[in-house]
This record gives sequence, structure tokens and C-alpha cells, in this order.
Amino acid sequence: MKSYSWRRTAVAAAGLALSGVLMGAGTAAAAPVPGTNAALASCITDRNWGGNIKSQYGCTHYDLPNGAAQVFGIGADGAIWTRWSRTNGTLSSWTSLGGQGRSTVYADGYGWAITLRVIGTDGNWWYNNRGGTPSGGWSGWH
Repeated sequence: MKSYSWRRTAVAAAGLALSGVLMGAGTAAAAPVPGTNAALASCITDRNWGGNIKSQYGCTHYDLPNGAAQVFGIGADGAIWTRWSRTNGTLSSWTSLGGQGRSTVYADGYGWAITLRVIGTDGNWWYNNRGGTPSGGWSGWH
């Protein structure tokens, strides 16, 4: 039985330079950080999750135990953002997990317990852990 998987797909934004923000159903918006790479793309793994993530980092997919999935990416503001599918096929709104990243967001774990790792703007690895239950919360970046 496969307990988790992740993959990332960077989607080229063929000459498209946006200064937009991460958007989804219900939308959360964040202003771009001046001087950062503004090339943004949709988060696409096994489906198009929408939103705008920094194309050079792509997005990461994690399979949840109930058959749903969750994705993670770096938004225009440099923060780590997430969105998940529900078992009925609908998608959550994009939600910021805070932090500031400058790499692909890696997701590893078992079942509901997920560990995210990303290189921060300070050049160090940062981690955020999700509790191992369906309603588990995030520990915060450390």
C-alpha cells in the first residue's frame, strides 16, 4: 500500500510575467515582494489546482489516506501556500502556511502526518510538521 507520494511539475509560463497574487476559490491574496522573480504558473500535478505559484519551484503533491490530496507551493509573496481536495472532489481555498521559501516545497510523511521542508530566504532548511490525525494542525516553521 502506498502511504504517500509527491511529485512536482513546473509549468512554464511561456513569456508570461505576472505581478499577480495567489488566487483560489474564496481567495487569499498576497502582494508580490519587490525584486523577486514574478514568473508565476498554475499548480499542476495530477490535476490543475489553479492559483499562481513561482514557476521555478513548481508545486508538490501529497496523497492523503482518505483518497484526497494536498499540494504545496511558493506564492508570489514568497510564503508557502497549500490547497487540498475533498473526498467529494471540491477544492479548498488556498491557505498560507507562512514562512518564506526559495526552493521547491518537499512533502514526506506517513498517512496524515506530513513533514514539509523548504530552503528559506536565509539559506537554511526549514520544517513544518502536520499532526497525524485528519484534523491535525501544523507546528509552524522551525
